[in-house]
Amino acid sequence: MSIGNNFIMNKHDKDKLAVNIKQTLDDSVDSLDAQTLSRIRQVRSRAIEQTEDRSLNWFGLMSGALATACVMVFAIMILLNSPDTSQMTPIDDLDLISSSDNLELYEDLEFYEWLEDEALFG
Repeated sequence: MSIGNNFIMNKHDKDKLAVNIKQTLDDSVDSLDAQTLSRIRQVRSRAIEQTEDRSLNWFGLMSGALATACVMVFAIMILLNSPDTSQMTPIDDLDLISSSDNLELYEDLEFYEWLEDEALFG
């Protein structure tokens, strides 16, 4: 009988295998000298630092991309909601201010403010 496809491990066999592997690895670590253990700890420490550096870089990249996207959305909203000033020139503004028809409006400005307040709250 071949071990290949005919061998199916049940849960108990898998647990037993995992315990045996763990025990064998623990025994092999116990037999290592101090210099080798020190080297393993250094390598492990460097690996952990590199993993932390990668996650920080990824976080920085994602936060930068999110900030850029927010600025772009804000800029587009401002551009879409800004009034079209291309048709009005400063001379047109000067004409509006200096015309005598608008002087009556400025003289009764307090009345118009009161009327607006009454319409809103009254």
